[in-house]
Amino acid sequence: MASPPNLISCNESSDLESIQEIVVSINDYILSVVSNPEVWFSLKQQCISMLSIEEENTLFEFSSEHSALSNLYWGIESIEASLQPESSEEKMSRLRNSERMLQMPALLDEQGTTTSGVPNSTLVAFSYFYLSIVSCIQGDSLQTTLHFLQSVLVSPDVLRNEIAPELCECLFFTPGVSKSDEEIREIARKYKYRATYYQVISYGKNHQRSSECTEKQLQRPNKYRPDISTANGHSFAEKLELSETCELLQYQNLQGVDMQEDELNDIFNKLKASRPCLDWNLHEDYNPELGKNTRVMSLNDFLNDSQPTKSYNEETLAKRSHSLIGHFNRSIFDIQAQQAYKTRNAHIEDVSSLRKLELEEDSAYGSITFEGMRRNLQTIRLGDGVQTHSRRARRMSLWENLQSFIKEVLGNDDEKYLSEVTMIYQMLNGKQGVKYSMLKDVILDQLLMAISSSEEKNVIKASMTALTKIISVNRTAIEEVKRKGLNLSHLANALKQNVQEAAILIYLIKPSPTEIKRLELLPALVDVVASTSSSSCSYTFRPSPPLLTPPAASLMIIEVLVTAFDHATNTMHLAEISSPNVLGGLLDVAKSGNSGEFISLARVLVKCMEFDGVNRKYIYQHTQVAPFAHLLQSNDREEIFIALQFLHEVLKIPRSSAIKILQQIKKDGSFDIQDTLLQCIKQLQGDHRLFAADILLQLNVLESPPESKKFRNEATRALLEAATYSECSNMQILSTLILSNIGGTYSWKGEPYTAAWLMKRGGLSSMSHMNMIRNINWSDECLQDTGIDGWCCKIARRIIETGKATFCGLQEGLKSKNKNVAKACLIAIALLSIEISKGPNSLKYSACEVLLEEIAQFLHPGLELEVRLLACICIYNFSSGKGIHKLINFSEGVRESLRRLSSVTWMADELHKATYYLFSKSDQRISCVHTQTIEMHQSGSGAVTALIYHKGLLFSGYSDGSVKVWNVDEKLSSTLLWNIKDHKSAVTCFSVCETGESVLSGSADKTIRIWQIVKGKLECVEVIKTKESIRKLEAFGNMIFVITKGHKMKMLDSSRTSQSIFKGKSVKSMVAAQGKVYIGCIDSSIQELILANKREKEIRAPTRSWRIQNKPISSVVVYKDMLYSSSTHVEMSNIKDLRRSYEPQMSISAEKGSNIVAMGVVEDFIYLNRSSSTSTIQIWLRRTQQKVGRLSAGSKITSLLTGNDIVFCGTEAGVIKGWVPL
Repeated sequence: MASPPNLISCNESSDLESIQEIVVSINDYILSVVSNPEVWFSLKQQCISMLSIEEENTLFEFSSEHSALSNLYWGIESIEASLQPESSEEKMSRLRNSERMLQMPALLDEQGTTTSGVPNSTLVAFSYFYLSIVSCIQGDSLQTTLHFLQSVLVSPDVLRNEIAPELCECLFFTPGVSKSDEEIREIARKYKYRATYYQVISYGKNHQRSSECTEKQLQRPNKYRPDISTANGHSFAEKLELSETCELLQYQNLQGVDMQEDELNDIFNKLKASRPCLDWNLHEDYNPELGKNTRVMSLNDFLNDSQPTKSYNEETLAKRSHSLIGHFNRSIFDIQAQQAYKTRNAHIEDVSSLRKLELEEDSAYGSITFEGMRRNLQTIRLGDGVQTHSRRARRMSLWENLQSFIKEVLGNDDEKYLSEVTMIYQMLNGKQGVKYSMLKDVILDQLLMAISSSEEKNVIKASMTALTKIISVNRTAIEEVKRKGLNLSHLANALKQNVQEAAILIYLIKPSPTEIKRLELLPALVDVVASTSSSSCSYTFRPSPPLLTPPAASLMIIEVLVTAFDHATNTMHLAEISSPNVLGGLLDVAKSGNSGEFISLARVLVKCMEFDGVNRKYIYQHTQVAPFAHLLQSNDREEIFIALQFLHEVLKIPRSSAIKILQQIKKDGSFDIQDTLLQCIKQLQGDHRLFAADILLQLNVLESPPESKKFRNEATRALLEAATYSECSNMQILSTLILSNIGGTYSWKGEPYTAAWLMKRGGLSSMSHMNMIRNINWSDECLQDTGIDGWCCKIARRIIETGKATFCGLQEGLKSKNKNVAKACLIAIALLSIEISKGPNSLKYSACEVLLEEIAQFLHPGLELEVRLLACICIYNFSSGKGIHKLINFSEGVRESLRRLSSVTWMADELHKATYYLFSKSDQRISCVHTQTIEMHQSGSGAVTALIYHKGLLFSGYSDGSVKVWNVDEKLSSTLLWNIKDHKSAVTCFSVCETGESVLSGSADKTIRIWQIVKGKLECVEVIKTKESIRKLEAFGNMIFVITKGHKMKMLDSSRTSQSIFKGKSVKSMVAAQGKVYIGCIDSSIQELILANKREKEIRAPTRSWRIQNKPISSVVVYKDMLYSSSTHVEMSNIKDLRRSYEPQMSISAEKGSNIVAMGVVEDFIYLNRSSSTSTIQIWLRRTQQKVGRLSAGSKITSLLTGNDIVFCGTEAGVIKGWVPL
């Protein structure tokens, strides 16, 4: 292969001759490749080898990846076929087909991606190189140059090492000086700009090779006989007139002469005249075998049809052009704007945007397209002043011409034609005068009219695309569009009809959140975003494109819809976007977008995580966290804020998963994130300071070098200061919430589960007690996380190392009047107490000295069971070992509280035993005083017929069929949360399923309803129909046991099939406990059903008396391995002894003429409601069977419930009352 001639260095002065020399050198090289069979085949084999294509198997699969390889391979084959001896028409057809096929792989995204295992940069580089060969054979030397330079821009390494090493050596290297790929790209970019500029200002010159010269260089022995001249001659003649037009108008612009109305008319008449050619040429290029156009032509191709009648003054133009040599490194649009209007600074943003817009087209078509500018120029003769255009078109007004032109352009979908409108508008925008303002108005009016009145989807889409481009390159146009009254409803309707470009316009117009909501756009926006969903989510920051994409605009509008309104409205909008498809689309939009889109994504993701646990889990599984961490390095505080908020929120997941995220952030290691977070703590205020402290303290646990101590000390100090000294209650709540859960865990919903984990660890196991605690799903997988123990110890150890100040800070939090702050501090102390119990006695004494007295206040009856159990955990850990002597200082009230909790957890039972031995038995006194603390009433619903606790909420059933749910707080004040009337008759009973997830209600309407709290709302999830009214029910596993109105016992299995049990018995009461069901019968017998084998057994025989009908077992209760049964009197038996015989160990005597209607049993008391006194509750001591008092309900008692040392009753008057023993 002949080596190309040496060129000037890129550092020498650039002029037109140097550009010509570059063009000639590149074309000579291309021709030498095509004309030498050995070189051609060598290069072809090299390409096939690098792309891993097997020539024996070129039947590619029908996939997007194999399509790219297939198009490249057959594009090369088509070039080779065009060199065979054949007719000119067949040759040009093959070249057009080759060009079409090569453009497909050339459009691939070369940034860091692969296709079929081949780097896209290699694919695109080879595609542009072979496109340059096509242009060379077609005779377009400048286009050949532009394609070759684009190939260099894509992959300098491939060009200089594989394709054209000699040519690259001459073009880009100075002898003895090495250059990096980026330096080569910069040189190639400058060459390309200069070649493009030269293509415009000297288009009329014969820079194409003659047919004879081309043929001579393409001669090949035997096989190849090129025929290029026919292809070249016609093209050159067609382009001559437009070349003159471009150069002469450049000359006019240099002279500062404004275009007149007649001249503009000539432009648009010429553009209109070209339209018939458009249809003909499109028809000509249609290939029925391929099923689509082989080449889409722009208006410029048809402007070339007119023939020149007179030459132009080349010498004058050349002189003017040489004055611009120093500006070659700018695009032609910057130069044109500077020449047309001296005050271009006013429009610098528009010009720059337009340049970016055209550079985007460059990536799609292989070179910068300047057709738009050329079509806006006119053919005018200089010299003798004679004008060659016919003046017949002047009969039509300039405005009509422009309107007609725009209408015709909007009829075509091609981006090239839509760019015409943008180019014309930009040209007019650079001029002053009423005439040009009116012309701009005509353009905007036509586009707005098409949007509002056209019924053709493609016209609306084209109009919106053109208007979007105009606004993007000229931000002042948006005000004009608003002034003209662009109707948002038209844009909304278009978006709903899947014209996705409408999303961009809506975003650019910036309507208010209220307007966006009123348009009801969210479903359409979701469709736009979901269409971009993919399985991959790796983020790469790239330069902002000149135009927003519809998915990106949709993302930023969605951000407004989920953040700008009240909680209820935001939640409603979040529900619509909460699906894997939409979340995947959101993640896909931002992975190649700019930082603005990335910030919008972060805000939306935070809201999605707050909304739903499914969203949070999906985001954890499909999002890389490191890019969000990198935002902490930003100089923009808003970006730092959203990064901190996102990282804080994404770490609110089960502990093992959170540790993986922390490790991912740590592994990134591209910057010192701990130091960055430390600076955030020092410089920021409010919530974001606490977010930084939270993240820093967790990251610090992953490693423990000596220098890391300063990080954890600062983080802990920041959290304690906010908890102790902050005047803002929200800051106190947030800081203590972080402290209480930083060593624990969260559910996938982002709910703190540290307290639940601590209570299960402390021995809480009874579902009846668990149901007294609010907002906990005790079967949640996060509570089985094995990583919590180790993490808790590490966090606790690091916090304790900060010294006594930590205990003092938490003590202040315990004293807070804000219940949430005090409770959070108690949880934090319980976490620390686990590690304190392992430490030296001095540490325990220090903690007891500061905290024990305050903690003991949380043991008292009437407070939430959760708080009482947490306080018990703290005291147990503080008093372990020699610390037990601290219990001596406990008051009688504290000791009594521990006794009442002894049945709930083993920790409380151990503490109770310790105090029992520390003090004489005579000191163990019981307070029998009960204080009424609760009274709830909802008129119009009838009697309160059933009561139960579920998830810490009080459920009440009424005789009118309604179910009401109350929140009873630690101050024993109540709030009605839900009131649902789904049953048709009275609600007779409740039961909680074994897992605690559902509550069942039985009714006289012959149905059982299953209720669940779903996303903060009570919902009926299942209705079970029965043949009889329901009196009593119990749920155990998948089975439901029912006592009917006719006193029959039924069992419903998982398929809801009913089966009779204890067929010979009339059943009055039952209770399920310890894998068995104990059943009280009307004949005074007690039956036992073992659930494992469905074995029935009688454990108490019926009373043989003629008064048997007066002694039904009205109630059975299991408490502390003891079975309590009541009829006319109360009996207590040990369950273990029931295997041998039924021998009561305790009995409360009967009252004459009175039966027991209802019974409740707690640690110290037995509560009885008798038929002789239906409006009162008798109080009996459980251990001594002494009657110590009574409670008056004011009307007939219709239901009874005990829990957390509180006794509740519902009355016939619809009132619920509650008493606490103090």
